[in-house]
Amino acid sequence: MEGTAGPIQNQGLHCFGGNPAPPPVLAGLRNLLVFADSAREGFWDLLSPVLAEPGDPGHPDRISGFCQEHALVEARVLEAIQACDSLVHQAAAFDLDPDRFKQDLTALTGNIPVSLDPLLGHFQALKNELRGRIFQEILADHGKVLLGLDWRVDNVVSSDRGIGVEGTVVMLTLRYRDGDRLERITLQLTPVTLAELKRFAERIEG
Repeated sequence: MEGTAGPIQNQGLHCFGGNPAPPPVLAGLRNLLVFADSAREGFWDLLSPVLAEPGDPGHPDRISGFCQEHALVEARVLEAIQACDSLVHQAAAFDLDPDRFKQDLTALTGNIPVSLDPLLGHFQALKNELRGRIFQEILADHGKVLLGLDWRVDNVVSSDRGIGVEGTVVMLTLRYRDGDRLERITLQLTPVTLAELKRFAERIEG
């Protein structure tokens, strides 16, 4: 359910390079400020993982469940999430400290309402997470970026290519970003190539 809130002001903000916030940010913030107290308290538990892991396939179900629990229109909740994402993402891009981010919220809302206190409290952790993501996006602008890997060890015991040709092979699946796409590739590593990778890692770490 929704309550009432004061007007949103659209002044120049640090996180938008001195420019006013775009209309979608204002609309989403208005939605957030009229959520009932219980909904606003639950909203922050919803927001943090959504901003930290935007590609998580479980988010739509979490958002839908939140809307049903608090009798909210899903489109308005999504607008509120996107507004907070935009504010924090821009603040992270401009490397704002908490004081300047608080100044931006004050410029938007006059005296910061209690309902936005959690956003300030979560700001530094979210900023750190987003700056890491921004760094990956910078790299992805110019080529493929390795995000993580999965592996398993297999033993080859038989083949039509030769009798008694046996050996150990590591199945290594690389997860990487290619532009806006998330891709995977699986490679087979012999003990020789695995040792070569180990030597490379040791040289880099040293």
